[in-house]
Amino acid sequence: MTLESQIESLTTNDIDPATRRAVRRTVVGGAVGSIVEFYEFSTYGVLATTLAVVFFPSTDSTASLLATLAVFAVAFFARPLGGFVWGSIGDRIGRKRTLALTIILMSVFTTLMGIVPGYAAIGVIAPILIIALRFLQGVAAGGEVSGAVSFVAEHSPARTRGFNVGMITVGAGTGTLLGTIVPSILLLTLTPEQMTEWGWRIPLLIALPLGIIGLYIRRRLDETPYFLSLAKQGDTSEHPIRSALSGSRQWRLLITAFLITALNAASFYMLAGYLPTFARTSLELTGFAALAPVVIAVACAIVAEVIAARISDRVGRKRVLMVTAIGHLVLALPCFLLITSGQFGLIVLGLVILSAPIGGYAAVTNSTLIELFPTRVRVSGHGITYNLSVAIFGGAAPYLLTWLTGMTGSMLVGAFYLMALAVIAIPVLLSITESAGKPLRTE
Repeated sequence: MTLESQIESLTTNDIDPATRRAVRRTVVGGAVGSIVEFYEFSTYGVLATTLAVVFFPSTDSTASLLATLAVFAVAFFARPLGGFVWGSIGDRIGRKRTLALTIILMSVFTTLMGIVPGYAAIGVIAPILIIALRFLQGVAAGGEVSGAVSFVAEHSPARTRGFNVGMITVGAGTGTLLGTIVPSILLLTLTPEQMTEWGWRIPLLIALPLGIIGLYIRRRLDETPYFLSLAKQGDTSEHPIRSALSGSRQWRLLITAFLITALNAASFYMLAGYLPTFARTSLELTGFAALAPVVIAVACAIVAEVIAARISDRVGRKRVLMVTAIGHLVLALPCFLLITSGQFGLIVLGLVILSAPIGGYAAVTNSTLIELFPTRVRVSGHGITYNLSVAIFGGAAPYLLTWLTGMTGSMLVGAFYLMALAVIAIPVLLSITESAGKPLRTE
């Protein structure tokens, strides 16, 4: 089958069984990187209070925690750099090779974090090493999501593209779930002394075998027909970043994608990075009571992601995003009132309800973004906007909200944060053109 006929079959949804199997392998290969990426980020969020003791010892526990959360944010602020670097590479040499590099680099840097001696052993060098590795991990992660969603979208039939790309987000949810469960088990079974001595290392070291498995899967996949067709014609961009930033139309697309991503970044990373720490510090919960609600909420968010991704292929991306954005606006405050009640059952109820719009919005964000940009700059366009928005609205959220909670004394700042971003997202969503079921842009 020629490249042109492959692209035509994806556009018309006329694909044979062999192609369907190849698409499924592609989806798995794309999602595995998200599992690794979000496993590490979630692990760091759950272990924040332990890592504060190991790397940032202080008589002021709040100061130690804020320092740890600041390092959490470092990787996110490195992501835009990764978006520029890997976006350019992905649009010049191909999606497949880029994804092979990002997954192994993420795993290596995470594993190295797991073997760094603590502050008690090597002093100030320990936090410096952690900061450096977090930065490098963020640079590697900056190319992961953009490369994966481009790769899967360009292999997918138009009628199932939303679902297939949504599975990348399900992979992120799965990684978040694993990254919450694994350290949670250790926190529940080990003593605080054992956790600070060696227990915190185990979840980080697990990243290496996960990365090796992911690399094995990805090396067996084929490059996308869209990119191969572009390369065959000699039409790949020599300077994808410059092309993505050129012209008023491109800037409108970039701003639109940036603002759509803001709500997704804030809500998803609040669930994975902020709420586990919030439960132990502001709500003063311990053990099972602190960790179980977040695990349950993440599991519910995954279910919501699968459902929303499937529905988006039937009713359109725009409708799903609008409904879930309004869900954030309407449900954030009452859900936070339940969460801050301090009663286990009400905390679970609040998180489960809030997980529905969080998961639903997250599942459809990437397919919407990837359909905005043409093949020549698809990875770059997504990489620039997604990673910049995640850095500002997602990575900074745990630090900002922890600081604001301490400054204001209000435990509802997270709700108002989500509501403000929902208010921004809704008019932007009203302005976009529906892209579900349509061919990917090639120019």
